[in-house]
Amino acid sequence: MRKAAETLATAIRAGARHPDVLFNYSTACDQLGLSTEAVGAVQLAIQQDDERADLWAHFGRLLIDAGRAAEAVPALERAVALAPTSESSWYNLGIALLSTGQAASAVEALSKVIDRNAGNAAAWAALGAAQQQAGDLEASDASLQRALEIDQEILSAAHNRAVTLRLLDRSAEALDLLEGAISRGLNAPESRLLRSHLIADVGRLQEAAESYRAIVTENPSSIEAHELLARLLPQIGQADQALQAYEDALRRQPSIELYRSAVQAAWDLKQPAPLERWSKIALQQFGDSPEMRMMLGMAYGLAGDTAEALSIIEPLGAAGYAPALSPSAYYRLKSGDLQAAERHALAATEANAVDQAAWSYLTIIWRLLEDERERWLADYERLVMRVPLEPPTEFSSREDFMSAVAEELTALHHSQDHPADQSLRQGTQTRGNLFDKRSPRVRQLATSIRQAVEAGIAGLPRDPTHPFLSRTTGSTRFLGSWSVRLRSGGFHVSHIHQQGWLSSAMHIALPPEVGTPSEVAAPPGSLAFGIPEAGLGLDLPPRRVEIPRPGELVLFPSYFWHGTIPFKSRDYRLTVAFDAVPA
Repeated sequence: MRKAAETLATAIRAGARHPDVLFNYSTACDQLGLSTEAVGAVQLAIQQDDERADLWAHFGRLLIDAGRAAEAVPALERAVALAPTSESSWYNLGIALLSTGQAASAVEALSKVIDRNAGNAAAWAALGAAQQQAGDLEASDASLQRALEIDQEILSAAHNRAVTLRLLDRSAEALDLLEGAISRGLNAPESRLLRSHLIADVGRLQEAAESYRAIVTENPSSIEAHELLARLLPQIGQADQALQAYEDALRRQPSIELYRSAVQAAWDLKQPAPLERWSKIALQQFGDSPEMRMMLGMAYGLAGDTAEALSIIEPLGAAGYAPALSPSAYYRLKSGDLQAAERHALAATEANAVDQAAWSYLTIIWRLLEDERERWLADYERLVMRVPLEPPTEFSSREDFMSAVAEELTALHHSQDHPADQSLRQGTQTRGNLFDKRSPRVRQLATSIRQAVEAGIAGLPRDPTHPFLSRTTGSTRFLGSWSVRLRSGGFHVSHIHQQGWLSSAMHIALPPEVGTPSEVAAPPGSLAFGIPEAGLGLDLPPRRVEIPRPGELVLFPSYFWHGTIPFKSRDYRLTVAFDAVPA
């Protein structure tokens, strides 16, 4: 092949410009791994004759191989326009479209291949991947299954079908499929990571932790595995080991990306010592950055040194680094300097009008200042909304529906302790996005909740100056959803939801000791609003207390401070929570 390429190159240098000569030279260069020469030769051939489908098809395939899929699309579109029956050109066009995120067009192109050759396993596999990207999961599953029926050795199809099955909430089936493919030689890093996810999904959390640990041991730069391992270990009673894998990886293979992930994990898990140490090392090794400098300040604040935290964070905000404004407000509030805290919080809301943390600080600052704007911002009587859930027609009552939902939710609680980066204490939280589950009861619950939310917010007035009321549209989109199961002594620390606009507590099942009126201002298990987080050191009573009732939503702006009162019981307190934004 090299001799042929050299002969053709000699002819081309001598002036040969026939498209066949250039095409053959391009083909030879391609086989020799000379991609630049291959592309250049076929481009020259197209200049001589731009009506040849084979030249355009070859050009498009070379561009795909070179990682230039966006450029390949028009070349392959030209190829299929000139030769509409070319199976390989339609296939390569589908691959190029899929690579550039044009899933619907990729499905159309790949379907043309299947129409011409229903036995083309590679086309079925690519079609299934395109359908997955387009969100048509049932069709994706069917296509990928067909690909594997034709040729079970297309291991990438096994991986992709496992992904689809997981999205369809069929993780046990996905795990069996993936492990079979791994036994036949599938060893891609993404497949090993997917296997770890699936093991966790089916409730084998200890095994999942070991699987994540094995991945980061072999590949210290696997950031996703690090992040999941660090947050999983506290839930299986191994909180003391949560950051050890980061420690080992940073010693073996340091990078700024890994340091960013590590310091975020240390912050989320409230570990000031590694947060301080890693921030300092990152600043030394990778240069000064406002992001890492702020994390150093946060480390001092987490350790209780408010003055040192402010000495680092405040100058960042003054220099124009907007993410430092909310933390500056927090630490000024903690130090008792309400005027400075207000100034920082207002600046944060001007930089980012949906900064829920900044608005939450203003609810407290204005309360302490006895400023009438507190009532405007945190109108607990109007903006904390109770909405009863309407059960599906197949249930005779709300109580029957809640009982059925409780049974399914309980089966989803696999861990033994709470996530260290969440608000609950003495309880467990489900993994992933609850409303993505395909179980009938959870889907019915999500539908009923959506209807209740839209009913609850329907009467809200518009106020263009208000951080909550200015965003009402009448409909919402769920960002995240989860279930919490608290045992005796359990509660939620007071917190806010930074990513949401509207948040909720949906009570599914309550112990007999919870949910009954009491002479106590905040009965056990009740939901309390307006108490700032304990770290601020402010002894303020709640502004509003809601006694939970099964089958009722409590809706509120995501920047409202809220938590629950501990309870004692032999039974569990089971809830569903979610964040939503305007649709």
